[in-house]
Amino acid sequence: MLAVVAHPDDESFGLGAALDAFARAGSDVSVLCLTHGEVSTLGPAGDLGVLRAKELQIAAGALGVDSAVLLDHPDGALATVDLNTLKSDILAQIRASSADGLLVFDPSGVSGHADHSAATAAALAAARCVDLPVLGWTIPRLVADRLNRKFWTAFAGHDSRDIDLVVPVDRENQRIASLAHASQAVPTSVLWHRLDLLGNQEHFRWLRRTTPPATEPNGTTTIRVGHLDGDRFGIQIREHTLAVDQPKDAGGEDTAPTPTELFVASLAACVAFYARRYLHRHNLDTTGLSVETSFALAQKPARVDRIDVTVKLAADLPPARRDALLAVVNHCTVHNSITTPPEISITLAG
Repeated sequence: MLAVVAHPDDESFGLGAALDAFARAGSDVSVLCLTHGEVSTLGPAGDLGVLRAKELQIAAGALGVDSAVLLDHPDGALATVDLNTLKSDILAQIRASSADGLLVFDPSGVSGHADHSAATAAALAAARCVDLPVLGWTIPRLVADRLNRKFWTAFAGHDSRDIDLVVPVDRENQRIASLAHASQAVPTSVLWHRLDLLGNQEHFRWLRRTTPPATEPNGTTTIRVGHLDGDRFGIQIREHTLAVDQPKDAGGEDTAPTPTELFVASLAACVAFYARRYLHRHNLDTTGLSVETSFALAQKPARVDRIDVTVKLAADLPPARRDALLAVVNHCTVHNSITTPPEISITLAG
């Protein structure tokens, strides 16, 4: 995960709990900060940019961040920097960190700061070039309204219907990291009130999801199933024909897999596809890659009750890559469709 932010302290004040959660889960976490935050009205006189760079490194350590890179774009004027320049800098860091996704502020900037919005716009432009997902941190509208009324701030939030993820978090390390930004984390800061209002939850919106794999059609696809004989049915998917049947002890002829077996097989195949894409993207050996599954059935209602999936690799992976690979395959399209069930409508025609 690569977090792209505008200022030193954005990674802690805004994204700290999320970065800590990613690091605790075993992800490689990096931060790209586009400015030194040198024009802040807080902090001692002198070279504030140098001081804030040091604070960033201490805070990154508290959050479990593997690397924190600081660039020299003008604080308070990111919107005036050529978008292609910012995009190129972000792409370079995506390659350097082998990032599988970006974490940013909501396009509103959350706090109303134009630099936040400019950083997110550049991150989205970079993500489109390499087809990466982008997760945007936001706050509920009710929290934003309370802060704005009390502190005359310009926070922008979202209604619950526009928030995609509500994630439980532990704020201990975020508070430690925020205090590391001693020049900015003054006791009267609105930051502490915001954290209290949010409690142990953070809120996110998908700003960009990855393009569906080339092996899957986009949009709505019609699949037709026609009766052949007995318990056999033919399945037409685009120009491809499959079949299903039942075992002989269930009254069929056992000429093809059952629909349930195809369901489980689709999960295994999807996991294999995502695993291969991840290994290839990181120049890792795909030799011997295979996926095995087993499943158990339950009744009332009749359903698949348990599926065990094992990804097998011939080559050893570094521990961090193993954790990242598991995270990727656990979010393949079929698995996501099982854990977040689609709306299903069954009707009669004719």
